[in-house]
Amino acid sequence: MRKLTAPDAVTLGYLGAVTAIVLAFRPAGTGIFLAYHALVFALVALLVYAHGRYGGRFWTFLRHWYVLVLAMAAFREIHYLVPRIHPFADRRCDLALGALDRSLLGDVDGFCLSLANPLLIDVLHLCYWFYFASILIPAAVLYARGELDRARQYAGVILAGLYLSYLGYFAVPAVGPHHFFPSRPPELDGWILGRHLHAAILSLEWEMPDAFPSGHTLVSLLVLIMSWRLHRRSFWLLLGPASGCIAATVMLRYHYAIDLAGSLALLPAALWLGIALHRRLEGAAVPAPQKR
Repeated sequence: MRKLTAPDAVTLGYLGAVTAIVLAFRPAGTGIFLAYHALVFALVALLVYAHGRYGGRFWTFLRHWYVLVLAMAAFREIHYLVPRIHPFADRRCDLALGALDRSLLGDVDGFCLSLANPLLIDVLHLCYWFYFASILIPAAVLYARGELDRARQYAGVILAGLYLSYLGYFAVPAVGPHHFFPSRPPELDGWILGRHLHAAILSLEWEMPDAFPSGHTLVSLLVLIMSWRLHRRSFWLLLGPASGCIAATVMLRYHYAIDLAGSLALLPAALWLGIALHRRLEGAAVPAPQKR
């Protein structure tokens, strides 16, 4: 399989878009960012060639799973690149999103805190963290079953949603309402886990402009939709945790309510892009839903 697949195309498309942004704005460290992007382009080309030339389990594994490492690297790049492209120290975007929430829904902070109880907060924190596993479970199941065509379609859609949300962080660099409490409300500390899981999130993400749109919401919805289409058992397994993750984005004050609206607006585009690329590049029809 020397040709590109949907995950390849989405990955390279995002990299091309960010490269264009770097060339347009010429931020400090332009050469470093461009060299990194060139290295990634070369790596993808190497993997496509090696898999087509040699095949085998090793290259097949790398061919299908390298996108996971690049997605994590792309997220970390945002921390360094976005402040040089669209500085957000003045929190203009956060102020605008917070004002939209208040104008449309009133006191969202107060409402969320009024609903909090220690056990619920702990469960929501677990759901928020389970987001990362929820992305991998359907992909791993399809890959383990040898349904590589379905696995690539799934990955193409998920990556389309992920990278569309990343581009949103360039356009609207907001850090989220949890950064604006004078001190963290005790209601959000939970019973046993909440305080520690929140600290772990902050230590991993650093200060990231990743509020708008809510990637957790967009990708969780895509995971459920694609699981329903491709592996129904995964859908039922993930329905509760993914729904809890979406609720957690606002209840734990990681996102403004308007961030979820942004995710819903991008949902059809991510689905269409991932599926259309899969059809075009692999000539495959959309697989029928699976009940197994």
